[in-house]
Amino acid sequence: MLNIVMLMICIQPVEIQEFTLDNGLKILVYEDHFAPVVSTQIHYRVGAYNEPLGLTGISHLLEHMAFKGTKKYGAQEYWRRIEEAGGMANAYTSANRTVYFANLGKDRYEIELELEAERMQNLLIAEAEFIPEKQVVMEERRLRENDPYGSFFEQLDLVSYSIHPYRRPIIGFMADIERISRDDLYQWYRQHYNPANAVVVIAGDVTAEEAYRAVRKHFGKIKGRTVDEIPYEEPAQRGERRFEYRKEVRTSALAIHYHTVNIVHEDVYALDVLSMILSYGLSSRFEQDIVREQGLAVTANVYHMKYKYAGSFLVFAIPQSGVKLADLEHAIHESIDRLKTIPVSAAELDKARNQTLASAVYQQDSPTGVGMRAGWWEIEAGGWRNMNRYFEEIGSVNEGDIMRVARTYFTRDNRTVGYLLPEEEE
Repeated sequence: MLNIVMLMICIQPVEIQEFTLDNGLKILVYEDHFAPVVSTQIHYRVGAYNEPLGLTGISHLLEHMAFKGTKKYGAQEYWRRIEEAGGMANAYTSANRTVYFANLGKDRYEIELELEAERMQNLLIAEAEFIPEKQVVMEERRLRENDPYGSFFEQLDLVSYSIHPYRRPIIGFMADIERISRDDLYQWYRQHYNPANAVVVIAGDVTAEEAYRAVRKHFGKIKGRTVDEIPYEEPAQRGERRFEYRKEVRTSALAIHYHTVNIVHEDVYALDVLSMILSYGLSSRFEQDIVREQGLAVTANVYHMKYKYAGSFLVFAIPQSGVKLADLEHAIHESIDRLKTIPVSAAELDKARNQTLASAVYQQDSPTGVGMRAGWWEIEAGGWRNMNRYFEEIGSVNEGDIMRVARTYFTRDNRTVGYLLPEEEE
């Protein structure tokens, strides 16, 4: 295995040029001249986190309607222009961002800038388009409700978080989606879509000065205004929470949730490495001990989720046929507890740090990937420069850090345990 020091030497810092227009629009440019392709992205600082009760899902619904026509372009014009230019485009909504992007040839990336500038100012949100598109989103919501695992994880968030906006699903609750009117959506659009509330990322075969001039040309005259964001903090959990969730499933499942820390906290790095020790690859502890040796689980995985204002460490496991969920849960707790008292070996730690670094590098293996990561770091993780700091911090995680974070966060009082069970026959 490549030594951690040697791997750190091989990882080159990402070089990004940063500009800010007078209207508050931030521009990040990553030059990569390997291929004549440019990824043009706009990241808005708005997502499910910002939504008030009664309007959950409105950011995602707006993302859908953003493709349904502006004053200048008809409902299908965006897709037609991107496709005719030989590009591909998409969008997504997360807890703290809404992102639109298109990948085009280097001589055509301004098409996306023009379209995004028009979208930022002049969405119509016509009633004739709004009603059927809302039905599309409601069908997505029904699919989520019918998916046993998706609805189980949704219930886990609702029980784990008591007041935090992260407890609410990005797609929203059905009652709220039904309630949202065209005027609600238009007001949400006017409130959040403006230059001061966005970051434009250009990644690929461009020069920084050229990209800056192109963005200024299309966005420079749009008026910007800051949008306030309330930093919610979840109260400390003071006792284990447990729930059962019954759905039409053949196989039961187990989920264990621990509250951790937000993305800029210093403990994030050790928690990332710890997650690799437990469940990444065939040599991980869960795979070796719980799946193979004890034969208790078909699968047992860890997901360390780092958000702008909170963090979650989630264990999800499906038992082998005939294994009780309680026995599987006990084995998982035992495996986690060993990390609190027995230091990991140097070889195991080295492997986990390498895996963590490799996973981060793979997410940045293309201009599109670098751009997406830069936008995420800029809005949610303390600034894009932390992309490079992350690699240094992972390389410095030691055995004591693993024991410390395990003792700090993996406590009984800080966990929520959910059982997914088959529906009972009447």
